[in-house]
Amino acid sequence: MSINNKISETAIAIASLRALSYYETESALQSQDCFAEIFLPQDKQIALKDRKSRELIKQQIPKGLYEYVIARTKYFDSVSSDAIINNIEQIVILGSGFDSRAYRFQKYITNTKIFELDSKPTQEHKLSCLRRNNIEIHHNISFIPVDFETDDIINALCGCGYEKEKQTLFLWEGVTFYLTKDTVKRMLRLLNENSGSGSRVCFDFQTIHDDSDLIKTGLKDETIKFGIENGGVKRFIQEQNYHVIEHITADEMERRYLTTGNGELIGRIVPIMNFILIEH
Repeated sequence: MSINNKISETAIAIASLRALSYYETESALQSQDCFAEIFLPQDKQIALKDRKSRELIKQQIPKGLYEYVIARTKYFDSVSSDAIINNIEQIVILGSGFDSRAYRFQKYITNTKIFELDSKPTQEHKLSCLRRNNIEIHHNISFIPVDFETDDIINALCGCGYEKEKQTLFLWEGVTFYLTKDTVKRMLRLLNENSGSGSRVCFDFQTIHDDSDLIKTGLKDETIKFGIENGGVKRFIQEQNYHVIEHITADEMERRYLTTGNGELIGRIVPIMNFILIEH
C-alpha cells in the first residue's frame, strides 16, 4: 500500500526480503527474484553484497516474516508462471509493488496481456529502476497508476485494453491485509462481475479469532485490518461467488517451501498465515 503520495514502505521492505533470499545458498530458502535488488536504495544494495551484513539483517527481521515472504514468492511464482505458460488471456496484478514476475517470466509470454496496478509514486519509482537497469519491458505489459480507495479500477483497466469477457488471473499479493473486510468483499465481487468464466484470484490473508489476532506492522499508515475467521474461509469465499481451488495453510507452506531434500524443516511460519487460489 502507498499512503500520502509516498513510495510504499511495505513494498520496499518486501523487495528487501526477496533480494536477501536471492543470496541464500540453501535452495529451500532461495527465491528466484533476481530483480528485487534493483528497486532498493543504494545503501541496502551495498549491504546485500556482504555475507556478514546479510546475517545481521536477518537477525532484525520479525520472527517468521522472512520465511513467509520466501514461501509466498515461490507460491505466487508458480501460479503466475503456470498461467503464462498456459497462455491465459489476461493477468492483472493488483498492488503490484515491486513484483518482477512480468520480467522474469517474459520469455514465456505469447498472447497474455499483463496489467500492473499500483499507486503512482510506487509505480514511477519501479519504472525508473527498470529503465535505469536496462530491464526489457514486454510490449504486452501495461502500467496503470490507481488509488484503490477512490478510483474505478475497471474503467482504468478497460482504458488500457483489458477485456471483461476474457479469462483472467488476478494476483493480489500482500494487499488484502491493509483493507477493511467490506473493501475486500467489494473488490472480490467487482473482479467476479468483470472477468470471464473460469477467472481466478490468488491472494494471501490471515485467519483470526478476532481483530486482536491481527499482526502489528508498527507502521502508522499501513496497519493490518483484514482477516478471515478460523473455520470460515470456505464460507467467506462462497459468499463472494467463488469456489476454492487451493488453500495453503502455514503448515503446508513449511512442508512445500521450507523443507530440505532430506526432510529437514529449516524455517517456521506464523500459523495464521494463508494463501488461497479461487475461481468463479
